[in-house]
Amino acid sequence: MTPEQQNILHQLAQMGDVVLVKKDGSRLILNEDGNIPLQTQEDAILYFLERLDSNMIQLILDKKHLSKEFDKKAFIYKITDAFDEFSKRGNTFLNRFEGKCTSGVCTNTNCIGFTFVGNKSNHYMDLILEIKDNKVIDIYECSQFENENLLLSKPKDKKIMFKDY
Repeated sequence: MTPEQQNILHQLAQMGDVVLVKKDGSRLILNEDGNIPLQTQEDAILYFLERLDSNMIQLILDKKHLSKEFDKKAFIYKITDAFDEFSKRGNTFLNRFEGKCTSGVCTNTNCIGFTFVGNKSNHYMDLILEIKDNKVIDIYECSQFENENLLLSKPKDKKIMFKDY
């Protein structure tokens, strides 16, 4: 990006919310300074989930990552595998849609999470993020997940899930 383009983005960001759509279709939300606003660990985890970047997630996730399903090393292995599945299908980033667990039988009922949808193939994964003091303390899949966006189509054959090894 040229300095002139950066200056224009900076001026636009001062007027309000700016979303930069790059040539590959990925979107960046800029703050009033024209920068990507990653102020908390939660912001950063969501940002790098959208960008299929398990290396950055590994660096940012707390060593004491308290998973209900598996430890941090196993989680990184499984999320990397899921990202590989998205990439094999031609996706270069994931779009995020907020939702919640609607199960009536598990302890996650009404827990907030996100559906991450591939930008090319529309494959998706539903994840609950447990947040405490702006830190992600757990990330896990949800099989009874509904989104606020009722137009979001989620066919079962497009769901990408963590693999068991």
